[in-house]
Amino acid sequence: MSLVETFEVISPSIVALASRLVPKIEGVNPVFPWIIGTGFVVDSRGIIATNDHVIQELVKLPKHPTKGPAAMALVPVRTKDERGDAMGYVMTEIRAHWSLTEFTAPGPYYGQMNPDFGFIQLDACELPPLKLSTEGDALQVGMPVATAGYPLGTSAITVFGQVNQAMPFLRHGIVSSMFPFPTKHPHGFTIDVMSQHGASGSPIFRTDTPEVVGILYGGLPNHKGESTNITLGVPSEILAFGLDALFKSQKIEFEGVPTFAQVFKDADKSGDLKWETITVKREIPKAGT
Repeated sequence: MSLVETFEVISPSIVALASRLVPKIEGVNPVFPWIIGTGFVVDSRGIIATNDHVIQELVKLPKHPTKGPAAMALVPVRTKDERGDAMGYVMTEIRAHWSLTEFTAPGPYYGQMNPDFGFIQLDACELPPLKLSTEGDALQVGMPVATAGYPLGTSAITVFGQVNQAMPFLRHGIVSSMFPFPTKHPHGFTIDVMSQHGASGSPIFRTDTPEVVGILYGGLPNHKGESTNITLGVPSEILAFGLDALFKSQKIEFEGVPTFAQVFKDADKSGDLKWETITVKREIPKAGT
């Protein structure tokens, strides 16, 4: 497959994680929800993977005075209108989230005590999951990879002061290094794609097939604290192990979850994303890095 074809398969599974409550900045009304980070579908029943630090920022969001938690997810959808192809976003509620409290690797492991990922359950099922590569040698230094998500958060969606983009960003590069060295079962790796806030939780995948090889979780700054094009990733083998552990340790309630088709139908009737501006007295969490 070409990268064009691979992205066509990948993009419907990419989710923007955002706040239902959006702060006014310098008296200007925002035109789109406040994007905190990125996630991607790993189970068709509505389970998405993202970074733990993104989940922690979502948890910190101020509560709505009457509607409760402000965190929500935005799923891009492709539709048809009178001019042909059209795209938009559908809002889904977040039912539950899980962070790693402890991590036990399936074999020798020299990485983070708790790798930076977690899982979120959306209030929607029958979503297209991405395949997580669990085979040895899935990562090789120099192999082409790509990532898709929401770098720079809402700013990139509203470049001209209005909503002008209804899709995740695609970027590509190579695997630059593996931790601790090239091996069948690395505990981490880097790619040469700069990580900006909002991209946290993006899948890193092969360019020739829609197969995820890792999850992006942050950039490595230089000695001045400035961003570089060295970005860190958790291998998909470790992510898949964590997902399996989640299903074994948690009783997840799937009964009564609406299909995404129904959520989309209901959203189409309402005609809006059901978000609003607020005035806040404390700092709103920045988009994840």
